[in-house]
Amino acid sequence: MQPILEVKNLNVRFPHSGGDLLAVRNVSFSLKNGRTLGFVGESGCGKSVTAYSLLRLVPSPGRIDSGSILYRGRDIVRMDEDEVRKIRGKEIAMIFQEPMTSLNPVFTIGYQIMESITLHLGKAGREASNYAADLLNSVGIPDPSKRLDSYPHELSGGMRQRAMIAMALSTSPSILIADEPTTALDVTIQAQILDLLIKLQDERKMSLLLITHDLGIVANIAEEVAIMYAGEIVEQGKTADIFRKPGHPYTQGLFSAIPRIGENRKTLRTIPGMVPSLYTRPKECVFFPRCDIGIDRCTQGPVDLITKKNRAVRCVRYTAG
Repeated sequence: MQPILEVKNLNVRFPHSGGDLLAVRNVSFSLKNGRTLGFVGESGCGKSVTAYSLLRLVPSPGRIDSGSILYRGRDIVRMDEDEVRKIRGKEIAMIFQEPMTSLNPVFTIGYQIMESITLHLGKAGREASNYAADLLNSVGIPDPSKRLDSYPHELSGGMRQRAMIAMALSTSPSILIADEPTTALDVTIQAQILDLLIKLQDERKMSLLLITHDLGIVANIAEEVAIMYAGEIVEQGKTADIFRKPGHPYTQGLFSAIPRIGENRKTLRTIPGMVPSLYTRPKECVFFPRCDIGIDRCTQGPVDLITKKNRAVRCVRYTAG
């Protein structure tokens, strides 16, 4: 199956007085049509910056330093701004982390949804209003015509997130990027939002890039997963394979920290040490200072991804099994 999106050797840099910060380093991945790829990693690892790069929305003064982002074979990195605007929000849409800050507080929900409908689909007036109400209904918001006149602060967290999903789906995008779509929601609402995303993806046959720090969410939704650490993908492959036998020491550490039902332990396991500062990125394997199986070879320079049996792992000691 030909990927709808293919990212190759993406590097994103932020200028700084003490030296440039390389927030994303040599990130490569592909997303197949109608499939879900989960991006997992702790805060600050580069997940969101990678997502913003796909839409050319890296916050200033950051910039895409090198690499390519091929959408249906066309490189978004090398497009002019007018070409990117035709794709951004229409063919590739994004649900941002926190709907309360992503939605404009001084405009109604209906106005914000209809703005996208008018811009990308050319609908206006009653036609746009009816279409916006249909979208709110499709994401499970009751009395949608009335809710078009509501302001963001008048909706609950779950309803705001549903409104964000409706806005993202207004143009029937081919790819939906969901950046921590269940942040700050209680467990019940989280499950409802995830079920909604699965349902809408299946109905619309769209591809989904799911960014999260929750391995449980990835296990339920994503066919493939990429694990990020300190701006790099350290492991990538089929979700079932990685969950069955994680290959990178960092991935192993993440799984060992998850509490298991029936286990009798007084404290949770942790990964020792600290995430390296991106301002002083180590010249060796970025995980080496925290790794308990490191060897001299790990210190001889950056480690490349080693691909074996449809699994890519950034570790010199990785052997497929």
